[in-house]
Amino acid sequence: MFRKIGLISLFFIPVISSAAEQQQRPPIGKPQGLSIGLGMVGNSGVYIGEKTEVIPVPVISYESDRFFVRGLTAGTQVYAERFFAVNAITSANMMNLDVGDLSASKLSAKNINKSQLEDRDRSVDLGLEGIVRLPYGIFSMQAVNDIGGASDGTEVRLNYQYLWRLNPQLTLIPNLGVDWLSDKRANYYYGILGAEVARGIDAYQPDNVFIPHVSLNANYKLTDKVSVSGVAMQKFLPNNVKEGPLIDKSSSTNFYVGVSYKFW
Repeated sequence: MFRKIGLISLFFIPVISSAAEQQQRPPIGKPQGLSIGLGMVGNSGVYIGEKTEVIPVPVISYESDRFFVRGLTAGTQVYAERFFAVNAITSANMMNLDVGDLSASKLSAKNINKSQLEDRDRSVDLGLEGIVRLPYGIFSMQAVNDIGGASDGTEVRLNYQYLWRLNPQLTLIPNLGVDWLSDKRANYYYGILGAEVARGIDAYQPDNVFIPHVSLNANYKLTDKVSVSGVAMQKFLPNNVKEGPLIDKSSSTNFYVGVSYKFW
């Protein structure tokens, strides 16, 4: 459970300080340098019986003219104009299910035994990212596919964020977005697998789903090199996910706070 929480959250942590620095540099493609830090992350979980846990995690962000590393995502710029860029990206998909984390009593109430279930694996995604940076916000889209052999499914992520610079030190970044999961991806992580049906569990497949989310990021520059960052994100599960026998929550919460040092 600990590794799952930390690594999922790392997916979006490094974007905070990088985006804040771009507030006064709207054109695409400016190098941002290297930042390393330490933070605390937490996730409420969505599977039946999972509990909120908080752990320390390292944070790494690297940006150059054409190559970047942002937590668990790495990529290279394949096309760029002044306010528009397309990147080829690869990222670790840390969504997973450890059957050992589930509540045996809650499963029993649904006539399910842990021995009937299978873990859901982490995997690797490959795809494209498009970014449009305008005076009134940043629009982005990622389209990725699982190439690691877990779900073999596709995910498309749409996001809008507005950088609100309150003073030279403090920047707030509200975000709105929605993630689309294909049938294969949604059924693998939120449904009942064929092997589990064969062991006596009733079949359930949510098929493709849209998962909206909102978040608020904050970045405060203590010095030119040291920044404190925080994120609170809420994801809202659609009915066809909430009704799944392995899900007992209607939403999930991710949060992070940490300190990073910019080397250049």
